[in-house]
Amino acid sequence: MGRYFTLILVLFLSLEFAIAQENYVEHSIQKGESVYMISKKYGVTVNAIFSLNPGSEDVIYAGRTLKIPNSSDTNTQVNNNNNNNNNTVISDSLISNYEVKRGETKSGLSRRFGVSIAMLEQQNPHIVRMLQAGHIINIDKTIIENERQAAPGEHIVVKGETLWGIARSNGISLAQLEAANAGRLSEFLQIGQTLVIPDKNAEITTEGEYLVKRGDTKFELARRFNMTIAELESKNPHIVDMLMAGHRLNVDNSSTYAQDETISSTDTDNSVTEISTTSSDGEYRDYVIQPKETLYGLSKKAGMTINELTTLNPKLLTSVNTGDIIKMPINVVSSTTDTVTEINYEETGVNKNQALYDNLVTETANGIYFYTPFSSEELSSPEQRDKMISANADLQKYIDFFQGAQIAIDSAKTLNLNFDVTLIKKNIGKPQLNIESPHQKNAILVPFLDNASHYPEITSNEDLSIIDIESNIIPKDSSKVYQSIPSDNFQKTKTLNYLATQNAQVIVVSDLEEARNKNLILNIIPNAKFLKVDKAGFFEANALENTLRKDKLNYLILDSEKTIIFLNSTTTLMSKLSDFNIQLVMLKSSLRPNQTEVSDMRYRVLRLIFPSITDPRNKKGVNDFERHYKDIFESNPSRYSELGFDVTLDILLRLSQNSSFENTINTVISEHPHLKFEYQKSNDSIYSNNGVRIMQYHSNEGLMELD
Repeated sequence: MGRYFTLILVLFLSLEFAIAQENYVEHSIQKGESVYMISKKYGVTVNAIFSLNPGSEDVIYAGRTLKIPNSSDTNTQVNNNNNNNNNTVISDSLISNYEVKRGETKSGLSRRFGVSIAMLEQQNPHIVRMLQAGHIINIDKTIIENERQAAPGEHIVVKGETLWGIARSNGISLAQLEAANAGRLSEFLQIGQTLVIPDKNAEITTEGEYLVKRGDTKFELARRFNMTIAELESKNPHIVDMLMAGHRLNVDNSSTYAQDETISSTDTDNSVTEISTTSSDGEYRDYVIQPKETLYGLSKKAGMTINELTTLNPKLLTSVNTGDIIKMPINVVSSTTDTVTEINYEETGVNKNQALYDNLVTETANGIYFYTPFSSEELSSPEQRDKMISANADLQKYIDFFQGAQIAIDSAKTLNLNFDVTLIKKNIGKPQLNIESPHQKNAILVPFLDNASHYPEITSNEDLSIIDIESNIIPKDSSKVYQSIPSDNFQKTKTLNYLATQNAQVIVVSDLEEARNKNLILNIIPNAKFLKVDKAGFFEANALENTLRKDKLNYLILDSEKTIIFLNSTTTLMSKLSDFNIQLVMLKSSLRPNQTEVSDMRYRVLRLIFPSITDPRNKKGVNDFERHYKDIFESNPSRYSELGFDVTLDILLRLSQNSSFENTINTVISEHPHLKFEYQKSNDSIYSNNGVRIMQYHSNEGLMELD
């Protein structure tokens, strides 16, 4: 009996599911359609469509499909939605008593309810200045939208305008425009949106408000205005995701304002600025960061390790900004700055970057952006970083990269370079990214994208160079991409081109039936021969002797990633050196086994030739960097740390030239402790770094460069 009951129940549930599946049709979204237009076409409410298609209230894409409920079910869905709030009504023509939820924007609500932002603001004037969670929205769609005229001191946004363009046309700065409209601005400008145009000479702050300045943090502002960060964000929801210079904040705890802080300083560049208040624990004094100071120098001044200083001041992990206020131990802060010796990585003989150093421009600021999985808040919080890395260990390479970049930023500051650093957290759900920069020259560094298709289309009001760090970015529109790390394919090609110019026989040894790079090798060296070894690296009987020539030099290209293949095959090669002139070749430097596995002597005996994107002879520059990195972060740098330092420093130097960024790419070859930057134009949109050296082990002289 129980079995029959179970069978009937299963059939009943299956029937219910089948009926439920038939309660909607699928609509293929056409270009230009909105959810509101589609709802009218099918005679259903937009809310009913939202219920079946989570995420459609934010954005829909042409070419995808929407589930459209049968019109007979719409009223049921609307009533169910209204059960969440007995006073809320959402229908085709009326939205009544809708309560705004955290994270909602005017743009999202206008799409959801099928009205313009202008209509939304017209019927809900309390949201014009700022939309906040808890606001009640009422919309009567039968009311005709007023044709608006911009009042004095206002601007109505039209199609194609940008914040930068509006600011410039009104003779004000972008920061002034953003500050005057901090509560009105969402991620994108909206057509019909009303912006306040402040007087160009006005100080746009009023009692109970604060204009965010460069270098301000939520932590410092919350402390200054005697509130928690949560309270600050509650009063100013537009800063929840990011605090930006120019934001206008509601800080209406006027009775609890901190007393004016008197700043005392001397007139010398080496003076220390202190604020005359101490922290509540009495052990630290507020300290104002001076020009040219670095993270390393501040840690020495404080008598603390870098980890201790950044734990006390998490914002230092993101950047060291002149004018920022940090905590320093009372007993070590004095009236003059201690002299801190900074490592100059160019002091290794001849300065190979003299062309860049001779033409530095320090009066004009530039913008440098990092496109990473971390926001600035997450990067500044050890707890959040550790939590993210525990969930995905691959994120550690981004931390390593940015720590190397931080040392480069410190080094650039000692050169008086003028730049702003911004972190942009990547979001694969956003196909476009618009950067409104106040600087004429900008660069965005994009490291280690796991999928180049996730890279958004970037637009900017100013010149923006896209720096690819092993991300394989495909340029979009007219943007230019600079591939900063030489590709594996270029390393192989350059090595093969060198071999092709020599009067020698080329033999490829592989542990596979088909050598990995056979087509590339034959394209450059058509007469190359191929030999196979077994899984242990041993040749077939007499196969090697029958292929080697006594009247010529024999280049043996080893095409395997296995150490056992390398050891056994090279042992065989060394046994033939008395009868044949043999030289070992590898097409990628990463194929060389670690020194813990294989002695350099084997390389020397076989005079190994290999491509290298680093200069293995520059031991002083590399050792200086490693020692400096270890002093700061108390760990050895990884390969990603090295890339972070070299690429960031090179980009900052190139941005700070008295010519365009692209011109420096075309005319200047630079070298840093690990990498050489020798860019060549691949096509109209891509420049590739071809800074690869062909190196050879020599039995007497160690390593030598062949070309």
